[in-house]
Amino acid sequence: MEWRNSLLEGAIILNRKSLQVNGADASILIHYWGAQPEHYNNQPHQHSFFELCYIINGEGEYIDDGRTSHLTKGSLFLSRPFIEHQILSTTGLEIIYVAFELHKKRSTTAIIDLFAQLEKTSTFIFHDADESTVVKLWSSILLMSCDLSQFFNDSFSGLCSSFYASVVTLFNNQHIKHSQHDDQHVYSSLVYQAKLFIHDNLSHTLKINDVANYIHISERHLSRIFQKELGQSFSQYIKKERLRKASTLLSNTDLSLKEISEASGFKTVHYFTTVFSAEMGMAPGEFRNMLKQQTL
Repeated sequence: MEWRNSLLEGAIILNRKSLQVNGADASILIHYWGAQPEHYNNQPHQHSFFELCYIINGEGEYIDDGRTSHLTKGSLFLSRPFIEHQILSTTGLEIIYVAFELHKKRSTTAIIDLFAQLEKTSTFIFHDADESTVVKLWSSILLMSCDLSQFFNDSFSGLCSSFYASVVTLFNNQHIKHSQHDDQHVYSSLVYQAKLFIHDNLSHTLKINDVANYIHISERHLSRIFQKELGQSFSQYIKKERLRKASTLLSNTDLSLKEISEASGFKTVHYFTTVFSAEMGMAPGEFRNMLKQQTL
């Protein structure tokens, strides 16, 4: 892929359309599309969603959870939710990027499972990805979006669905192959029930005994399966889900911080700001302003 101004134009048009990709099995929320001919350093930060980046040209470094990878032309990398990352370049990068997350209520259990695996993948960067299906579909989407008639074409929606399917397939590939030789189940029906209950009740106080009683198991059993199957404690999961919901509301709504803190289950705006700032590296207001600037 070579840099074209139409890539930037396509990203701007897509952001104006607030594109959401809906398929039979999955619904993907797009937070923003981006394209920059000169991207330099940014501060260490993290998101509540996925962000996919592709280097069209230039050199730099990508730091992901303390691991540094060299960036060159053709580098494709995925930032996962709540993983601190940073892009560095002294000469500037020609880069395209897109931020997205799964709309779980409109997606099947199998797709939810795939995205859960994607959050844990250790394969987060590929080099020489210019001939990959992901990059080819991505460039096609940006270029086709410049033709407004394409938004009314079923083939354009299909192209978007294929793009996200290719992302999940590429970055999950190594993990899936490993899992085929592993008898462990990633998620059990109990975990699904617990997660759905938590998702639907985030605005309320959530104690482990409330969730355990709902799915008719002991607190100890629920605590054990959260640690074993999700790799985190019950309280850690609750905090991440509250932050995820708050980040989505900051990204997609004009609700006040008080309204967002209440909807996400934080007791006060002060507590919400404290937790959000500690986890995300910036205050909620700064986070919202950053996203607005990225979509300009």
